[in-house]
Amino acid sequence: MLSRTKGIGYVPAEVLVSHGVTGPLLRAAGVKYDIRRVEPYSIYDRFDFEVPVQEEGDLFARFYQRVLEARQSLKILEQAFKGIESTQPGDILGGKKGYIFRVPAGEAYARIEHSKGELGYYIVSNKSDNPWRYRVRSPSYINLNALADMCKGGKVADSIVALGAIDIVLGEVDR
Repeated sequence: MLSRTKGIGYVPAEVLVSHGVTGPLLRAAGVKYDIRRVEPYSIYDRFDFEVPVQEEGDLFARFYQRVLEARQSLKILEQAFKGIESTQPGDILGGKKGYIFRVPAGEAYARIEHSKGELGYYIVSNKSDNPWRYRVRSPSYINLNALADMCKGGKVADSIVALGAIDIVLGEVDR
């Protein structure tokens, strides 16, 4: 496995940033950027976890980066379960009815750290129950832009592995 992934599909961090790549692909190239740390949302500021980073920027670094991130996800889950155990027993929603979320008139952008990178929603609202316009920034589509650079100077067989290392979801790409 090492001979087919080490040094193959290398892309420098600057090129990935210019393509707008985020998430594990960017961290595998040495950029320590995780939205949960840069702009904490939800309850991520309560959890103790590391943001692992690789420096190599090749196919193996992308694979290993995901392994390290899965380990950090387990640390987060353990902490979350301990928090749930310390709360009172009973229903989570406690019989509350659902609600309609109305976005104030204007524009808004919100983002989260998805397992593949930044997942963002841009919404334009006219204060009704549904957004007037919206756009989704899916990490699969954005990260796919770096595929050509990953394949430069490589073999055809390497391009298949490079595509797999991006870890796309076709439903996000086919818009």
